[in-house]
Amino acid sequence: MTIAIHVENLSKCYTIAHQRANRDESLRAALERGVRSIGARMLGRNGTQAIALPDDETRPTEDFYALNDISFEVKNGERVGIIGANGAGKSTLLKILSRITEPTHGRITIRGRVSSLLEVGTGFHPELTGRENIFLNGAILGMPRTEIRKKFDEIVAFSEVERFLDTPVKHYSSGMYVRLAFSVSAHLDPEVLILDEVLAVGDARFQKKCMNKMRRFSEEGRTVLFVSHSAAAISQFCSTGIYLEKGRIKKLGPAQDVVEEYTLQSTSGMEEEAGPELVGSRILSQPAGDDLIQIEAIELVTPLGSQNGQAPINDPVSIRLSFRVLEKTDHIFVPNLHVRTIDGMYVTVVTPPGGEVRPLEAGAYVADCEIPANLLNNGVFTVQAAITSFNRGQTVHANVPNALTFEVVDNLSDTTYRNGYMQAIPGVIRPRLQWQIGASA
Repeated sequence: MTIAIHVENLSKCYTIAHQRANRDESLRAALERGVRSIGARMLGRNGTQAIALPDDETRPTEDFYALNDISFEVKNGERVGIIGANGAGKSTLLKILSRITEPTHGRITIRGRVSSLLEVGTGFHPELTGRENIFLNGAILGMPRTEIRKKFDEIVAFSEVERFLDTPVKHYSSGMYVRLAFSVSAHLDPEVLILDEVLAVGDARFQKKCMNKMRRFSEEGRTVLFVSHSAAAISQFCSTGIYLEKGRIKKLGPAQDVVEEYTLQSTSGMEEEAGPELVGSRILSQPAGDDLIQIEAIELVTPLGSQNGQAPINDPVSIRLSFRVLEKTDHIFVPNLHVRTIDGMYVTVVTPPGGEVRPLEAGAYVADCEIPANLLNNGVFTVQAAITSFNRGQTVHANVPNALTFEVVDNLSDTTYRNGYMQAIPGVIRPRLQWQIGASA
């Protein structure tokens, strides 16, 4: 496969100025200093001698590298996901690739026409109508008017804004803006499509529609670069991932591997901030609930009794909810667990069967929910714990949003189902389903 994008030793440095701190400075003194500074700059612009500010008012500066010596290649037809924390350099990289920002050092080579959608309204003139902006964007991409006309109906149909096509886009909602902008970017035949988190503005149906369009786009041999904070979107859509951290490439490789590395790093940081009580077990300092029932603790119970928040993929584990009924009522209390991936995607909501729930006497209780072995894939999961009743409509009596964080770990001790494939396996679940292979009749 030919190379669509080649990035070599790319860096982007910004100079940041800092204001000297002066705790004793009054508001009047600060205003006077600001006026003197503005006056000095204005006099300098008018060709007269600029007023020299005192040395103690000189603003110190520092160099900040948004990108620091990164190199990679992208092949034609690849779908590359770029992930990382805020400030990691993702948007800076896309702006350089889109030729919006010049690099400080390094070189990039892109083969083919590039279309970018970096933020809502990129490339649109707010005073022009949707129709006029379609032709404006086509002209920016170097397309002749006849070629834009051929694609016009397809662009409008995909964007679903035909009713507002002759309205200035400054009156569009953010969702309408994105629908039209994406449709223009994806249908004007670029060889490279660059997207920066803009699809998060659209609704779920339109996001799915865009993902399908980008898949067909790459199947035609075109290249997609896609920045998202959604680990699920990167792992499901992209073939290759780039994990940026503080302007450097921390990991580059198969998208699933990159997402797992990013997730583990994010989780370790979260655990340090939240404290060890959020991993493996949690005893609530203040029980959560109302005057009828309260949740007191939640823990992950493994065969070894481990409390480090790790669950072997080949062993069943239980999530134990400890709660207290404060007085006997006719309410039928239903414990429920909301399991999500670390980036917030729902895995499931589980409740006990009807035979297990009944009116309870006042006292302490535990509810154990067993997760079978080889059900969840290796990765990090969070649990929200709640207790509800449905006697007089739905009532939420207790709710703990981030009750537990645990990690399912595949230590490769059992490789019978891998058949020699030893890399990360994508997906949220990894059940061992029954197979039969035999000669056909």
